[in-house]
Amino acid sequence: MYKDLPIYEIVIDLQDAETSVSFNSLVSNPAHEKSFMMFSKQRQFEFNDDEQVITGIAISSDTPIYRRDEDGEFYVVFSKQSIKDIIFDYARRNNFNNVNLEHNPHEVVKGIYMIHSYQIDLDKGFTHPERFKDANDGSWIVSYKVTDSDVYKRAKEGEFSGFSIEGMFNLKEIMMSEEQTFKKIYQELKSVSNYIIFFNDYPKSVTNNARKGIKLYEKNDKKGLSKTGYKMAQIFSKRQTITLAQLKRMRNFLNKNRENFDSKNMQKSESINHLLWGGDSGLEWSENTLKKAKSKK
Repeated sequence: MYKDLPIYEIVIDLQDAETSVSFNSLVSNPAHEKSFMMFSKQRQFEFNDDEQVITGIAISSDTPIYRRDEDGEFYVVFSKQSIKDIIFDYARRNNFNNVNLEHNPHEVVKGIYMIHSYQIDLDKGFTHPERFKDANDGSWIVSYKVTDSDVYKRAKEGEFSGFSIEGMFNLKEIMMSEEQTFKKIYQELKSVSNYIIFFNDYPKSVTNNARKGIKLYEKNDKKGLSKTGYKMAQIFSKRQTITLAQLKRMRNFLNKNRENFDSKNMQKSESINHLLWGGDSGLEWSENTLKKAKSKK
């Protein structure tokens, strides 16, 4: 089935002013499934409220992205050269700080600034950063300093998990060998495996905590509260399934937020957020479940 789908390379024509990448967007589910990370002064993968820097993959090279429109189903990929052209065009148009939320033109972020732009190029000695050691050669990695405290906080809470570019492109159909085709499909399936494994055996206490959190959330003025946590609480309250990606996000959020939880002050935003994500029992369950999933894998 996959072999019969056409594959198109996404390209821009540097001589055509109408083809370009105009914005980078903070999204909850980037098409290439490569999440960004925040960095601290001492170690990677921690939040730094002083620096407030977000780093992630803007474009993953040679990664098939499934698309469907009125003409049918197909895959699109960015080649190393196409990404190189996009980076050049992005720079000459001075689009460095063009960032919006979820591709919404009415939600352009003002307090965000690109401070690093890096393309992995093994031929030239530009090797993979440690965090992105599995990224394909030719991928584009960017860093932004976020001075908009609300946007940073929402990213920190997991509402946004990656970057997604937008613009006007040309599509060029490409031919791949059967071996190349199945290799790319395997890589894509591997990248989405986090989203096709489901869990619904969380304890009743997680549901109860979520329901308490929902009541507090709806009575509160919402300032400092997690919108993503509220959505997760709705899932827990209805005993619905969650994906492996959501399970990981649940574990990460609760682990970071645990020290801010105060059972004696349930009006505190951190306490409400803790309940929305399942509370201490949610942390224990998510950690144990991830260990089991890892051992089975």
